[in-house]
Amino acid sequence: MVGVIPRKELLSTQKEVMRIEEEDGRRIMYREICVEELLENSYVGDCIRFNTVEVSKKDNAAHISGVDFTTNKLPFKPNTAISISSDEPLIKIHFSLEGTYSYQPLTHIKYLVQIPENHCNMFYYPATEGRELYNEENTKAFELYIKPSVLKELLGTGYKRSLEKLDEAIKNSNTYLHWDKSTFIPPHIRNRILEVLQCPYKGEVRKRYIESSLTILFIEFLLGRESIAVTKDRAKLPNADYLALVKVETYIRKNLQKQLRIIDLAELAGFNATKLKRDFKKVYGLTIFKHITSLRMERAIKLITEEGVPIAQASYEVGFSHPQHFTTAFKRTMGYLPSQLKPTEL
Repeated sequence: MVGVIPRKELLSTQKEVMRIEEEDGRRIMYREICVEELLENSYVGDCIRFNTVEVSKKDNAAHISGVDFTTNKLPFKPNTAISISSDEPLIKIHFSLEGTYSYQPLTHIKYLVQIPENHCNMFYYPATEGRELYNEENTKAFELYIKPSVLKELLGTGYKRSLEKLDEAIKNSNTYLHWDKSTFIPPHIRNRILEVLQCPYKGEVRKRYIESSLTILFIEFLLGRESIAVTKDRAKLPNADYLALVKVETYIRKNLQKQLRIIDLAELAGFNATKLKRDFKKVYGLTIFKHITSLRMERAIKLITEEGVPIAQASYEVGFSHPQHFTTAFKRTMGYLPSQLKPTEL
């Protein structure tokens, strides 16, 4: 039974209404999406909307924002459920950039969606209710809402070949989950997301730039050869092994400043070194050493460009004992010197 708290809390944006109630002593937030309004003035024929969701430990607030989307600070605590419903069917692609996300449709409970940090998945739900859960206190997600019809236009003949089960789910009003095990976000996909979020243009040029970036993002996400190959290999792994590798990847991401040895990571996973190296490449599409280097470079770029950290300090922050070693690795990986990120720095 749902009991409304004495002082009813109602928060709204231009695109949706969110209310807060209590259910069996637990706080529930409700997002009621009007699809027509959500997609008004959106992208690719007004059929794609993107926004970011951030959960901040500092002020216990959820920040929901995006282009043409009103920013709100919503009272939020870790593990607070968000009940979400829409008045029309939608496809959603969710990228967990930080923290872990879950989605549970209430009428199709076998389609539990669990998306660990640095993973993504795509799912479809008819106009029925489901519940979202952000499991960590600090969370950042990039999410895309898409009208089903636009995927056919974007993917052409690739739609029928790659998304036959989705097409069947739409026709039968069934829930659909693209991957049983959420997939790792490859670096080139993360770069596409950053292109959208950090678009430097305004007006009509901005719209064209974002539409182009979103179109490429969809094609690479759904039809990229690397993604398809990795998905097939990952599907062969037992779920326990897959979760062990996610645990290792999360540990790597949170400990880039440390010496990361294969023997220690294998022990963390409960594997021997050979199995760790073989299965890690199946899931993430890179050797474990190349993946660590990629993450270190990504983190260093963020430190230098967004936080203003000097290059020497950034090199230590991402696990290099000497700045020159970092510069060499950065040039080999990125194709340019880290000093080019800060033209004024000597």
